[in-house]
Amino acid sequence: MPNKCPLCGQALPAAIEEQALHEKLDKLKSAAVQAAAKAARKELEEEFEARLAKANEGLDVRLKAAKETARAQAAKELGKESENLRKQLAEAGRYAATQVAEARKAATAEAARLMKGQLDGLNKKLADAERKTDTKVAQAKKEAAEAARLMKGQFDDLNRKLTEAERKRASEVAKARKEAAEDAKEKEQLRHTVETSRLQSKVEELSRQLEKKSGEQFGEEGELDLYAELLREFPSDTIQRVGRGVKGADILHTVMDGNKEAGCIVYESKNVSTWQNAFIDQAKKYHTQYETPYVMVVSRVFPKKQRGMCVVDEVPIVEPRLATTLAAVMREGILEIAKLRLTKVGSDGKAQELFTYIVGNEFQTRFREVADAVDGLKELQKAERTWHENTWTKESRLHSQLESRHREINAKLQLIATEGGERRPMAVASGRR
Repeated sequence: MPNKCPLCGQALPAAIEEQALHEKLDKLKSAAVQAAAKAARKELEEEFEARLAKANEGLDVRLKAAKETARAQAAKELGKESENLRKQLAEAGRYAATQVAEARKAATAEAARLMKGQLDGLNKKLADAERKTDTKVAQAKKEAAEAARLMKGQFDDLNRKLTEAERKRASEVAKARKEAAEDAKEKEQLRHTVETSRLQSKVEELSRQLEKKSGEQFGEEGELDLYAELLREFPSDTIQRVGRGVKGADILHTVMDGNKEAGCIVYESKNVSTWQNAFIDQAKKYHTQYETPYVMVVSRVFPKKQRGMCVVDEVPIVEPRLATTLAAVMREGILEIAKLRLTKVGSDGKAQELFTYIVGNEFQTRFREVADAVDGLKELQKAERTWHENTWTKESRLHSQLESRHREINAKLQLIATEGGERRPMAVASGRR
């Protein structure tokens, strides 16, 4: 029975066996199909992986272009494979000569049909892959939105923690201020004790040095200091120094009521290291010499067991630092008496009454209290200034530290929230880096 072509059904020449032809056709079909399928599958897998990676990076815009490129590339590769297959079929036709021309046509048609089926299958797979990619992209977007929501919650939580930390730090700062104030007070007391001891030693040393000077040189320095202080405190009055060698007090202070003389205050400056009762006798003579009850001795030393201010035989004795304070009291009284426009006798009586009050125990007590209060205020102001300077330094350092840490936290939060596009939130949401 003559052999027939399995494709067209025509009888084969005697030289060609049907089985051999079948084997060659099967090999050609299998090799062509496998090669085309393998190449297409590899290309599609590579393209699929590339497009899937791009999709995971959130490049939705490029996805459509990638699809078109994949289709075009697949069609191109399929065209190449078809061309190769045609060449192989042509080669097989040359071996089979003209007897297998119809068989070659049939094989080519079958191969085309098979290739079309493969292409349809590949297109279906590509469509499935695209659907899966779209699903993954949608899921990635959903995860990114969830990650953004979680990130916002974390950011709000960090802000709350930062606010709480700032409140806690403010409380710590307040506590530190209080502790610093207490420490400063203790340190100030200790410093004051040490300073007092040091100053006492210095005073003793200076006293020993000053004792070597002549009384005239020593007194000149104290008198100049008192004179400068009076000029500074009472610029509207007339203040004069009595020259050396002239009998009388050291300084005359004429209190002015506008352009009129209202009264006179006399100062005897004793800048010595040892008290002498002769100072009082000398000062009492000035009441008559200058016709004024307002005479005071300004001295750095006092009678035994006295300090600050005291009165001996109705002559007030004050420290140099309190001289202008006592002078201000006398000056105020003089001006008030001048405003009364009394007769000479009435004015003198009021002046004596005022002076009697000044040298009395009540005024001395009040004056000492004022002096102590002034000293206390000065010490408090000095301690407060020291405390404020220390506190301001600490506050500035703490504020700088707070601002620096706040900036670092905000910068880190912004970096976390913006770094890496959509991949970063996906990693946060899924718990992977």
